[in-house]
Amino acid sequence: MLVILILLREKGFNPKISGHPDIDLENNISCTTGSLGHGLPIGVGMALARKFKNQQGRIFVLMGDGECEEGTTWESLLIASHHKLDNLIIIIDYNKLQALQKIQEVSSLDNLKIKFESFGCYVTEVEGHDISNIINALEKQNIENQTLDKPYVILAHTIKGKGISFMENDPKWHGRRPILERVKSAYGELE
Repeated sequence: MLVILILLREKGFNPKISGHPDIDLENNISCTTGSLGHGLPIGVGMALARKFKNQQGRIFVLMGDGECEEGTTWESLLIASHHKLDNLIIIIDYNKLQALQKIQEVSSLDNLKIKFESFGCYVTEVEGHDISNIINALEKQNIENQTLDKPYVILAHTIKGKGISFMENDPKWHGRRPILERVKSAYGELE
């Protein structure tokens, strides 16, 4: 989520940076998703409405890989593929963790690329810690996906807490705040 908010700031918007975004139409955030798995159905509806109205523009949905365990994800993809929503871009934070466990321990997703492709999406995979990879994938979408008539999925492989030794790849830091000494330690490691 932070990456998208930073990208919006680079484009001249000024969204509040927080855990979950609030509706902020002035800064291009048109909905907040609340419960897990609601963002994609909302995004599909928005992309479908644009198609019906012959409006230009793309709809971006940022999801965690844990959300892919929700049935609404796959139901929404069926609709998106059926209606050839090539104006829908889905970016998955693919860190293999959800809440307090590894996804593999909760409900194996196996190969997400194959799953999304089987639901009629065009999929590309990137190392998600380098923002230029995501930008390049979006530029690739502009060129390649325009003639495919498919939703576009970017699987951004990441490591939760990357670069901070006590947080890296540890699901217990999903919603936990570190004490001040740990914050200082984290800043030191990230410099």
